[in-house]
Amino acid sequence: MRGFGRLGVAPGSDDEPKGVQQMKEIDVVCLCRLYDLKAFLSDHMARDNPWLRLVTSDEVTDPAAIRHAIAFSPSAQDFDRYLNLKLVSCAGAGVDGLLQNRALRNDIAISRVIVPEQAQAIAAFAIWHIVNWQRRLSDYAQQQQEGIWHPINRSPPTEFPVGILGYGAIGKTLADALVVLGYPVMAYASRSRQDGAVNVVSGSDGLAAIARDNLAVVNLLPLTTATRGILSASVFTQMRTGSILIHLGRGDHLVEEDLTQALKRGRPERAALDVFSTEPLPKAHPFWRNNKVLITPHVAGDADYRDVATFIAKGITEFERGEDPEGLVNRTRGY
Repeated sequence: MRGFGRLGVAPGSDDEPKGVQQMKEIDVVCLCRLYDLKAFLSDHMARDNPWLRLVTSDEVTDPAAIRHAIAFSPSAQDFDRYLNLKLVSCAGAGVDGLLQNRALRNDIAISRVIVPEQAQAIAAFAIWHIVNWQRRLSDYAQQQQEGIWHPINRSPPTEFPVGILGYGAIGKTLADALVVLGYPVMAYASRSRQDGAVNVVSGSDGLAAIARDNLAVVNLLPLTTATRGILSASVFTQMRTGSILIHLGRGDHLVEEDLTQALKRGRPERAALDVFSTEPLPKAHPFWRNNKVLITPHVAGDADYRDVATFIAKGITEFERGEDPEGLVNRTRGY
């Protein structure tokens, strides 16, 4: 097959870095039961990294030749045909759908997307919810319908503390932005510490403090055995009257019935939910008809498709050189 330089630079061209090992064309199978990953990524991959050819399962003629896959919410049978699969590149940041897939052998490496723009997008999405609730901006929509001109009294940012569950790259991006905007910020992580203006807490006492001391609680945790079901009645009963839950982590963090009952009691008073245990959210689900819930269809962290394609191509290149990709997942930790 025709060879290409690393990251799709044609060998012998002026742009090819000297000493870079040429790469042969590689077929990468796209596995997803919800979306057409090939349609999303193939144009960007072909333009920037043409040595990687994205194919669907139906287009694979020799399953034994497949070493790489791009996956997001694959079905249970998607991996059965590919006995020589070596690396699965998740098309998103959350890999729980892969780790829970029993057909994905333990010897297959998994990587996740790490795109700085995605952390910024999720932080901005959370801030939109926080500011909207703190300033009661959604109330103006109702006033507009009624032709009412009336400024609504609000609390200042300094009196609207925010708790962040998860203090990785995304959590820190959000925390730093909120501090600049004047919000007191507390974060929850595996290790307690003081990070500038942010008090980072841990353990059961730290989780209780996040729920008890903040008017907005933003969930950005990875899904692990320890965090599954963490958003439950034990947390909600400690949340403040007038608080909001902003759930941007993974669907299985949330015990949905517990939240339904908690909203009836007003603690929290509102919930903004972007992720769910079952996606798409079934039309019969009661959240659709709950006026205390704002639903978005898993869009908080939408990243530019070209950035995703570039990161995945970089990871495959590193893997083929015998290196660990930047987004390599530790299966024991779950992220």
